[in-house]
Amino acid sequence: MSLYAAPDQTQPLTSATDVATLIRNHLKRRPAPVLPRGDRALLKLAAAIVALGLGGTSLALFATHPNPDAGTELQASRVGDVVLAIPQNLTGADSDEGRLVGMARLRLDWPSLGPVTPDTRHRLLVTLSPPDKVNEPATQLSTYARFLTPTVWSNPGGLVVRGFRKGSPYEGDELYVSVPDGRGFAARCPVETAQSGLDEPCRVTFRHRGVDVNIRFPRAIVADWQIMLGGVRRTLDGLMR
Repeated sequence: MSLYAAPDQTQPLTSATDVATLIRNHLKRRPAPVLPRGDRALLKLAAAIVALGLGGTSLALFATHPNPDAGTELQASRVGDVVLAIPQNLTGADSDEGRLVGMARLRLDWPSLGPVTPDTRHRLLVTLSPPDKVNEPATQLSTYARFLTPTVWSNPGGLVVRGFRKGSPYEGDELYVSVPDGRGFAARCPVETAQSGLDEPCRVTFRHRGVDVNIRFPRAIVADWQIMLGGVRRTLDGLMR
């Protein structure tokens, strides 16, 4: 039955539902309207712009995302009774000949504690060695105490600074210690940093999970000692097996 034809008197539409059904069936049979040529061109242009944008974004992400396999090959090391798996891009040795027997070295970017890059401004040089009694906090402090001057002054980061007497083994260094007793942190830094010839002239040694940890670091970050020690400890936890 045509929508526009006169109703068949022998088959009257009995309800509004029949009328609605008839209209829907008629609309389904009608072809979809064709867009004008100008509108079709605009739609094609918009689709092309979106596709180019998505492609450019994908290329940018691919170019800037680091290769997960680059420098992440693990090197097994044993320090005393502790076994470590160290990513190649964190090792402090540039070759097999540079490795120390029974020890391990790390080079870490500061403050990310990731691999050192050409953009690295500060770095930490970490040496791991078997436990030695001379590196226990009480032993270190008692050794230093014999050569300290009585002068004490404060330093940012909650540290106090002591000088060493002339003629002592540590002449020319200063001792940065945490309060109240220095057991949390005790680092030696040269007074004349430029004369040391090192980018990481300060040094601190502590015990962590069965290994002695020696860190050489720039004097400029000594006030961040708590962040430094905590970050190095967490890094080592992730390397230990």
